[in-house]
Amino acid sequence: MADWPLVPDEEAFAPGSLLRTAQQVHDRLWQELVPGGCTSPQFAVLHRLALRPGIDQRTLGEAAGLDRATGAELVARLEQSGLIRRERAAADARRNSLRLTVAGDTALRACAPWVAQVQLRLTAPLGDAGTGRILRLLRTVAEVATGQPVGQELPEIVGLPADPSRIPGHLVRVAHQRHTQFWTAAVGERPTSPQYGVLYRLAREPGIDQTTLADRIALAKAPTGEIVKRLVARGEVLRDVDPGDARRRLLTLSSQGRQVLRDVTPAVLRVQEELTAELTADERRELLTLLRRITRP
Repeated sequence: MADWPLVPDEEAFAPGSLLRTAQQVHDRLWQELVPGGCTSPQFAVLHRLALRPGIDQRTLGEAAGLDRATGAELVARLEQSGLIRRERAAADARRNSLRLTVAGDTALRACAPWVAQVQLRLTAPLGDAGTGRILRLLRTVAEVATGQPVGQELPEIVGLPADPSRIPGHLVRVAHQRHTQFWTAAVGERPTSPQYGVLYRLAREPGIDQTTLADRIALAKAPTGEIVKRLVARGEVLRDVDPGDARRRLLTLSSQGRQVLRDVTPAVLRVQEELTAELTADERRELLTLLRRITRP
């Protein structure tokens, strides 16, 4: 775009954007395949407790890749549902240890084969070699160490690795969470990463409609519509009637929206650099190639 030199090449933003899209692909597969309303974070809690019974809440949250608030909320909900229980740790009466109940173990075993199918479907475009490579690269980005926890029976039954660092969906989620954490620290909450994606896309393709925008940013129509509505309300996006079709609305950036891009783009670039800091240039390119294969419609 000759009139917008401050919009960098799209490749500069690819790590965070592709991780977000890979998370969406994983979520869609989960909704399609996993019955019973068990969410991915809930399953992670149950699975980690099966592998490491008796750990405390903080350790459980770290093992499942959850922040403290989310982990506490999930534990409370699962305890209320009768799937896990608290008990005083033998070595420290001030600390509660957590264990699966019989109902929790049953729920885990019922869902686990479907969860294994989600992982297979997620990485099917990569083949065995590509899956091994993306697991290694995502472990680096997510800062998830390998390690075989105690407890071998359950993984053999349900078809999932005992080592969470070999579960693709877990690594995608943790890597995406790290991107969100870096974003909040460097950019803040305005704009959010998806909001920035809308502003950036409209800077590169002014005058597209909302359906085209949703396709370009790999986001469903409903959340794209909510983002556009919010940005229009803030005066950062303009929505005009298409002269050739009165039913269609064309989207462009306002001067205020362009200023937002100018202000935050340097910080956004730093987020991507920080996220992939431990990868070589070749590894970064390989990760992006593999993520694109996972996220390609």
